[in-house]
Amino acid sequence: MSRTPPTDGRPYRPTAALSRWLARLARLDPGRMVLGLERIADVYGRLNAEMAVPTLVVAGTNGKGSCVHLLDALLSAQGIRVGRYTSPHLVDFHERIHVGGTPVSDDALVSAFEAVELARGDTALSYFEYATLAAFAVFRAERVGARVLEVGLGGRLDAVNVVAADAALLTNVGLDHQRWLGDTREAIGREKAGVFRRGKPAVIATRDAPDSVLSHAADVGARVLRLGQDFDADDRTGGWTWRGAARVIEALDAHCDTAMRDNASGCLAVLEAVSLLPDDAAVQGAVASARPPARLEQVAGTPPVLLDVAHNGESVARLRAWLESNPSAGGNTLVFGAMRDKPVDAMLAQLAPVTARWIAVAAAGSRPLEADLLARHMAQASGLPALIAGSPAAGLREARRLTPDDGRIVVAGSFPVVGAVRARL
Repeated sequence: MSRTPPTDGRPYRPTAALSRWLARLARLDPGRMVLGLERIADVYGRLNAEMAVPTLVVAGTNGKGSCVHLLDALLSAQGIRVGRYTSPHLVDFHERIHVGGTPVSDDALVSAFEAVELARGDTALSYFEYATLAAFAVFRAERVGARVLEVGLGGRLDAVNVVAADAALLTNVGLDHQRWLGDTREAIGREKAGVFRRGKPAVIATRDAPDSVLSHAADVGARVLRLGQDFDADDRTGGWTWRGAARVIEALDAHCDTAMRDNASGCLAVLEAVSLLPDDAAVQGAVASARPPARLEQVAGTPPVLLDVAHNGESVARLRAWLESNPSAGGNTLVFGAMRDKPVDAMLAQLAPVTARWIAVAAAGSRPLEADLLARHMAQASGLPALIAGSPAAGLREARRLTPDDGRIVVAGSFPVVGAVRARL
């Protein structure tokens, strides 16, 4: 019997068959990043998973998940059955692959993994390549009407880039994953622009794109559409207005911050470029409601909890801006964990002015920053002592003990940290 994970927060346990597959994938390349398209292109061809349906690819440093969710909602509003692929997941693997707005079932995942295994032969695949191919296999089996795909890292050599996308959206370019993408925005921008295709729309939803993005788009002959030039978002009292090439849509969600408006504007520009932009009412509804989990996600309670996967410099700056705009009388208790390769000192310096109490936790995965070392960084950034918790769940318990009723608990940092806490709420 097919099993689909619940979406209302109830505990979920995968079937034994799926558990075995996920355990096997987790052992494929622990701690090792594998970039390149040769392996996955070979297997993708044998998998026969290409589809003649609209395919949209989203790249960028931050905001990719939000854009993929919004594009899914906008296409679904037109009756299109959408295959959505995102990464990483917060709680369980099913979050990565949705069809028609629903997480894929255990049985569908197992069938997809079996198809990938048959197609790969003796070709070695990484975890992300296996997951990406499984998503393509699911979409083919489910006969989706459109595919919306989030790039995992970079763009040019990311596994998602194996598909022939009909349009690409670039959210922004920041300093992240420098070990693999380069040490400058120019180098990173060039990698991310690798998803652009000749003659296809390349939508740039940032006002300060590196020159490398524009030069690469010109080199490949992509049809560039830029925020502030070919489309724009005008902030208005009571809402904001989107201006595209042929459409103007007013009264959009007033609660969007600048980053959210820019990203949403890019999504609308992509769909206008491929003639799939729905009517004004559908756009207004989707912009107001389509939000991925753990992006400034507020959980009611005493004290309330704010979840945000702010895990690099740009996303931490956005979190700080939100906390400054929404002060808490009792102050913020920050439960935070990060990976070892992140600019931790700069991130904590950003958060220090809006943090009253610090709790350091270690992220799960292959490269977490140890909690005791993180606590020392916290103390140096703020002059305040930091509590060390043995796990994200323990960090949440300590935060509830320390935070006054009129305060707020903020859980931020890497996906494994925020996901572990979200699973407990």
